[in-house]
Amino acid sequence: MKLNKSLMAVTLGLSVAVTTQAFDEVYLTGSTAMRSTVYKVLTTPGQVFTAAPVFTGYGGGSSPASGSSDNYMAFYGTLVGNSSPSVVNCYWSGSEAGIQAVASNNVTAFYQTFMADSLIQTSSSSDNAGNPGSTQTVPAQLAMADNAQSFSRTTKPSLTGTEVGIITFKWVRNNGVWTGGNVTDSEIVQTLSGGAVRSVFTGVAGQTDFVYASGRDSGSGTRVNAFGNSGFGILSSPQQIELDGAGNMLQDPSTLNYIEDWGFSSGGNLANSLKGSTTASTDQVNGGTGFSVIAYLSVGDASTATNNGATELTYNGVLFSPAAVEEGNYTFWGNEYIYKANNGQTTSSGKVYSSIVANTAADCDGVKAIALSSMHCSRSGPTAPPVHY
Repeated sequence: MKLNKSLMAVTLGLSVAVTTQAFDEVYLTGSTAMRSTVYKVLTTPGQVFTAAPVFTGYGGGSSPASGSSDNYMAFYGTLVGNSSPSVVNCYWSGSEAGIQAVASNNVTAFYQTFMADSLIQTSSSSDNAGNPGSTQTVPAQLAMADNAQSFSRTTKPSLTGTEVGIITFKWVRNNGVWTGGNVTDSEIVQTLSGGAVRSVFTGVAGQTDFVYASGRDSGSGTRVNAFGNSGFGILSSPQQIELDGAGNMLQDPSTLNYIEDWGFSSGGNLANSLKGSTTASTDQVNGGTGFSVIAYLSVGDASTATNNGATELTYNGVLFSPAAVEEGNYTFWGNEYIYKANNGQTTSSGKVYSSIVANTAADCDGVKAIALSSMHCSRSGPTAPPVHY
């Protein structure tokens, strides 16, 4: 996506960071997979803000031109129904981390780290590849999540939430020894349990090099859906590896392990880690040379991975397409919600919540995020089969 034309002022002159703030601030966190859709909702005039807001972004990587892939976002303008300026300050921490933060927003240990107010622009937009040098740690009021709270690690206290769409995912493989094109639930479960020999995927005896899973950390809703869909178990502890982008296994510096219950906090970072070939890399877990990796990603992040040399996989023999999701034939997708805390809400946060609920359907692109009205099936969560209607 490209920045809204009204936001392209970043290319003209210097932006001046606010030093003395005079605005209400709403803190929104959660799903990295849904951030590009929420970005569109927040930047479309008349949906959340009366006019296109001034945007400040950080953490979009080396090519942050769209803004919609940033980990940190702030939007300055006048909310629909308000008369004075407000800011929606976003940190995309992952769905599970978002639910936990909002459910426990009065507990300091679960505060989220947002962009500092001093960095927020009010006159011309600014988009930055690196992370912000200054942050604030505050309670989150709202969270986007790729699953219902009932399928979360944090089920209490119960939050107020509204389903706003469907978020889609894919399995991909890296450029490794295994060159297949399909992955099944049984193969996924075995791989998440510590790796599986290639024979499990091919049925050819004697192929003893390993296929491993790389994925997200426990704060991720993509992980909830991958584990729930496959039958591995949402709360089960996986054995995953991480790659460095050049085909080498990373070692956890605190445990010295190469495989454990860990993962990337961002789908974009996971996608970029799959760039390098592992056909000649050292298998630090089981020994030998050459191994393969499968990974679970949002559809948007899967595109990043395949553009970098990874291969999209069919899931249980079904190729991803919006129509296959809508009919319930392709099942790797999640129910997207917005949640709000039961305390700490303001008039402004209430308006943002209501505006996202009212406008998300119009801004779903029909691929990465699908409007509920387009679905011909439904389900309560990732462990339940779709029911056609």
